[in-house]
Amino acid sequence: MTNWTTWIAKRYLKAKRNTRFLSMSTALSMGGIALGVAAIIVVLAVMSGFEKELRKKLVSSDLHVLITPDASFPGFDLGLVQTADIDSLPLIASMKSDPSVELFSPVLSNEVILRTGNKVSGVMIKGIDTERMQRLEKTLVERALPQMMVDREGPDSTRYPGLYVGKELAYEMGLIPGDFVTLISPSQMDGPFSNIPRVKRFIVEGIYHFGVPDQESHQIYTSIQNMESFLRKKGVISQIEVTLKDSLQSESFVSKYRAQATDLKMRDWNEMNSNLFASMKLERIAMFLILLFTVMIASLNIVSTLTLVVQEKLKEIAILKTLGANSKNISGIFIRKGILIGGMGVFWGTLVALVICLVLRNFQFISLPDVYYDRTLPVSFDLLYFVGVPLVSFAIVLIASYYPAKRAALLTPLEGMRDY
Repeated sequence: MTNWTTWIAKRYLKAKRNTRFLSMSTALSMGGIALGVAAIIVVLAVMSGFEKELRKKLVSSDLHVLITPDASFPGFDLGLVQTADIDSLPLIASMKSDPSVELFSPVLSNEVILRTGNKVSGVMIKGIDTERMQRLEKTLVERALPQMMVDREGPDSTRYPGLYVGKELAYEMGLIPGDFVTLISPSQMDGPFSNIPRVKRFIVEGIYHFGVPDQESHQIYTSIQNMESFLRKKGVISQIEVTLKDSLQSESFVSKYRAQATDLKMRDWNEMNSNLFASMKLERIAMFLILLFTVMIASLNIVSTLTLVVQEKLKEIAILKTLGANSKNISGIFIRKGILIGGMGVFWGTLVALVICLVLRNFQFISLPDVYYDRTLPVSFDLLYFVGVPLVSFAIVLIASYYPAKRAALLTPLEGMRDY
């Protein structure tokens, strides 16, 4: 294709008195492409931003690697093992001394029913050690006064067992620091004649906020001593939670020790949330495919526009062929016109998407409900979206331009001059 084909393609874009409709159709096709490209990029950038913010929230907690005993572990009983037995393992000693480990926390956890008044909720309670408790206290948004935690009715004042609830759970249950709650453990039961669930009264000592609503709705914390008293078991743990200095090294940390952990299960935070990340990835793919149909529909407009141009330019095509233009030259004219329409649409769509993303990032005027991980729309400037989406859209435009261009190339001079 020579340069004169591009010149003619540009000439066909300009409006004349008898081609106002074609010019409007061209503008609509260009606008449809731009709208589709902008919508795809903005949606993918926002969804990717949500995932990145979620990952930041998840790694901000102390749980980077979870170690749980297998059923084959010696002394395994209802998910519990003796602390001394697990501490005696050479593997545990190696992990404790690993320079990448920041915190190595034994945890005694159990599923319980939390009841306050007429409200009940199923939660996971975790008994944690002193060092982990100190880190948890840094995330508190509300805390009970010291005098609230002491029972002064008896001759000797005793301290109530306290627990920490998440901000979301406190909102759902209407809890504030100082409120009494009852914990019921149906999985740990005993009784003189028949099994009965264990029940213990706690007081809400504080409300923590991690920024992950799902965790704040289903996890509560207390000291490991309170958990031992509640379950009536001493010197046992249910799991070990490892905090790394660099959360991104969690996968390599697990790979390093997993082969030696014959009676232990090791999972990093990515693996524990793999279903969530997989569903978010599937949603991005689905949204990309759905919005891609917008570009395809706009490309069909290009097909119809070019087909109408071919019908309107039959005489010019016949003259060009008479002057010596071959089929390749004729098809090149209309392919280049389709490229000009689609290319300008892709360019403006990408530019509009970039402006929208910059506005969303710098001017956070959209407020989200509390159930989301972030109060504003997070945006991720991923090069894949700003380059890949325009390339895919441009390929669709190129394919759409082929049919009318091929049809124009097959016309003979006689067909073009028949009606004149």
